[in-house]
Amino acid sequence: MSMKHGFIGNNSLADVEADAKFSAEHGFVGLEYNYWGNFKDLTMETVEQMRKILDKYGVGVSALGIWGWNHLSADTAEREEAHEMLNKAISFAQTLNAEVVVAGGGEIADASLESKVEEFGKVFPPFLDKIEKAGMKVAMYAVHGNSFFDSIESYERVWENFPQVGVKYDPANWAHHGDDYLAMIRLHGDKISHFHIKEHLYQDGELISQPAAGMGDIHWGKVMAFLYEHGYDGYLSIEPHGPIWARGEMRHTMLLLTKKYISQFLL
Repeated sequence: MSMKHGFIGNNSLADVEADAKFSAEHGFVGLEYNYWGNFKDLTMETVEQMRKILDKYGVGVSALGIWGWNHLSADTAEREEAHEMLNKAISFAQTLNAEVVVAGGGEIADASLESKVEEFGKVFPPFLDKIEKAGMKVAMYAVHGNSFFDSIESYERVWENFPQVGVKYDPANWAHHGDDYLAMIRLHGDKISHFHIKEHLYQDGELISQPAAGMGDIHWGKVMAFLYEHGYDGYLSIEPHGPIWARGEMRHTMLLLTKKYISQFLL
């Protein structure tokens, strides 16, 4: 069992170069790339250039994620575009030698969980098969961005027929959603395909900062205990976030402090 340090990279080619150089210098072995609506503008030419830059520094890719696309949309054109983007993401992830493809499950307004799970079962099998045949894992993100995965139950219902569906797990997101963020990892840590480290600091019930891990309210020792209990051996992908800790030198400070703090739990 071996967990690996990584972080979410910025997407311009200049940033890919800067983040790859920083990774090589400071012991991060993989970068993650995420896109929202701007994914439609990403080209294979750019992806191939990204991979060349990463190879130059010996840095891997933990995951490629697309966010916000509604794969279950009742609008035919919107659904078709979302599916086009997902196919494109799988292809680009292969080119990057990514380990995981991250996506949302889609959403149907005012529908029951049963209906959403049923539609997921109609839509996603070809994509799941394609990802598996490409030698990658799938990780579904939760609680925002056109994804009906907003509870443990939603995943459990999907696992009844699609046990290969993994979880992109972010303790801070679950906590901010108002859930017991330890419950998912305690009960279903074996289903986690990709893991985000993002810290949340609250005061009087308000999120006031997103600093380095260990400086806020997430109990990382407990989180890491359950990762060990379930034999997680993937990336610990640090997510710089917020107006202060995700920009400029503070971003580098956040990454290095988080790596230092989390390293106490690694062998």
